Amino acid sequence: MTDEPSTPDAGLHPLHAGERRLARILQTVVVVGLVGLLVLDLFGSGDGDDSPIDRGAAVPATTTTAEPSPTSGASTTGPSTTGPPTTAPPTVAPRPARTFTLVATGDIISHGAVAERAAAAAEGSGSGWDFTPLFARVRPILAGADLALCHLESPLSRHDDDLSFRGTFRVPSTLADAIADAGYDGCSLASNHSLDSGPSSVTATLHHLRRVGLATTGMAEAEEAAGPAWYEPAGIRVAHLSVTDLLNGRDLPINPPWMVPHLDVDRVVADARAARAAGAEFVVVSVHWGEEYRADPTDRQRSAGRRLLASPEVDLVLGHHAHVVQPVERLDGDALAYGLGNFLTNQPGDAANPCRSCPPETQDGIIAWFQVRADDGGVAIVDAGYVPTWVDREHDHQVVPIGVDDPDHVDPEALAESVARTASVVEPALRRLELTAG
Repeated sequence: MTDEPSTPDAGLHPLHAGERRLARILQTVVVVGLVGLLVLDLFGSGDGDDSPIDRGAAVPATTTTAEPSPTSGASTTGPSTTGPPTTAPPTVAPRPARTFTLVATGDIISHGAVAERAAAAAEGSGSGWDFTPLFARVRPILAGADLALCHLESPLSRHDDDLSFRGTFRVPSTLADAIADAGYDGCSLASNHSLDSGPSSVTATLHHLRRVGLATTGMAEAEEAAGPAWYEPAGIRVAHLSVTDLLNGRDLPINPPWMVPHLDVDRVVADARAARAAGAEFVVVSVHWGEEYRADPTDRQRSAGRRLLASPEVDLVLGHHAHVVQPVERLDGDALAYGLGNFLTNQPGDAANPCRSCPPETQDGIIAWFQVRADDGGVAIVDAGYVPTWVDREHDHQVVPIGVDDPDHVDPEALAESVARTASVVEPALRRLELTAG
């Protein structure tokens, strides 16, 4: 008997054995198919699709955002133009416009006759000099502005025991009290008289102005204290600089130069730029310059003034020293007043205090008025005007705002002549303001 090989199907019915073989074949086919799918998944297109891929069919390319070449000049951080839409930035409402009014006046000098009036006003008060009544008629205008700036040309005496009113000035310290009471916020101080008594003029003047709470610029006792005066009307940061182009008996610049700053246009622009960097939105520069008693600006004034006016760092230039009103120029929201005239002085003098070279115009001045607006477009002067002034030297040395509060005892013709002189110089750059007393 021949032995048959033993198989798994041995001993099964022929039909059952055939079914078993068919099952094994199907199992093999399934395994081979699964292995094939696994191989395709591992080595296929890699596009993440789990379905079988027909290599003969076109497959849509996947949309991707190309990364710019480093040399293409395109930003690698910009938003994709093919990705999902980006969220629009929130709308920022424009800041509400802010406005303030600024007034500025001409030279304040306590000549001897002015001090005599102040002494008469102080009789019986226990104080040596009271200058307050001299500003009484203009006080409502000055105090009504958001920012009021004076120019004090005569240095103050420290103890009022060494007064001088001729050639050099050391005037009663109570003038500072009257300036503060009149509504001023601060004063420019750089002038040809700044060092009449040397450094003591600086220390005494600064002492008394600070005592009454007035801001100052144009004099400094130390380098770290030099620089602009700061104000913030209507929340707008204002820097005020003061320089002089003249200094009696001394050469400019002085040593040290920060004690009384001098007019160097490049230096002034640099100082204005530094003020901008420190937060200034509006920069005012007061300049003591020009030729006395001359209404027409000198070539030096025009050259330096227009350079300052054209500088984006400077918004307003206020001139002093000529003792007569000089023209005003405006440019792109900025303004240049070459000379504001006299505000409180004894010019053109009298028999006891003659000034033979002083013309009638030295009795004239203006309260220059500027409206400043700040919005998202920047800061600019949007309106400008003036009130003509005249000093009533004959009666009480009061500063008269002509057409606002005229004294009954003053000849109307004298006031009309003053108005005509001033209007011929400053209009139409400035419009005359229509104000009423009170």
